[in-house]
Amino acid sequence: MYDVYSGHRLLDGVIEPSTAVLFYGPAGAGKTTLLLAIASNVCRFHDCVYISTEETLHYERVAKNPEKYEKALFAEAYDMDTLLRLAIATYLLRPVFVFVDSINALFRVEALRESALTKQVFIISLLLEAVAGHRGKLFATAQVRVGERGDLEASGSRIMDYYFDTVIGVFTEEAGRRYIKPAKTPVPASFNKLSFKITETGVEWLD
Repeated sequence: MYDVYSGHRLLDGVIEPSTAVLFYGPAGAGKTTLLLAIASNVCRFHDCVYISTEETLHYERVAKNPEKYEKALFAEAYDMDTLLRLAIATYLLRPVFVFVDSINALFRVEALRESALTKQVFIISLLLEAVAGHRGKLFATAQVRVGERGDLEASGSRIMDYYFDTVIGVFTEEAGRRYIKPAKTPVPASFNKLSFKITETGVEWLD
């Protein structure tokens, strides 16, 4: 339906049939930059809502190229109740694309509260329903924790795995390089790993 998301043909081939795409990884790996790169490619043409929950939104990058985000509405939420209200507003707006950075940060803070899980599920359901009418997509990032087997996994991974049909890890390696690795895709991915670096303008793919 859309030609370019990330700017990399192989990754875009995985994104195209997806409904919900999740990037997870440690802090500083480049998740927010990837999200902004995708937003810059689609939000100049289609209505978007971009929600930040971690004060990680690079407004200076958006301000340098405002035309790339011409149809994007930016919002911030620093507690679950605010995020829920924004999810309801997004449901009423019915944008084509929704971006949330990060989808589970506030859940981690309130995870021990009885209502936190219910709110998290309701929020994701609302956002998915918001884009469903346009055959749009939900893009999100997620913070990670160490799983039972010692590997990194998104906090609240069972919820994420249920709602997101594409899950991609984002990691760092030597010399400032980063890479993505598919963990779950709706169609077989034609790559095991794609390297990239972060530049002043966003993402530069190295593979």
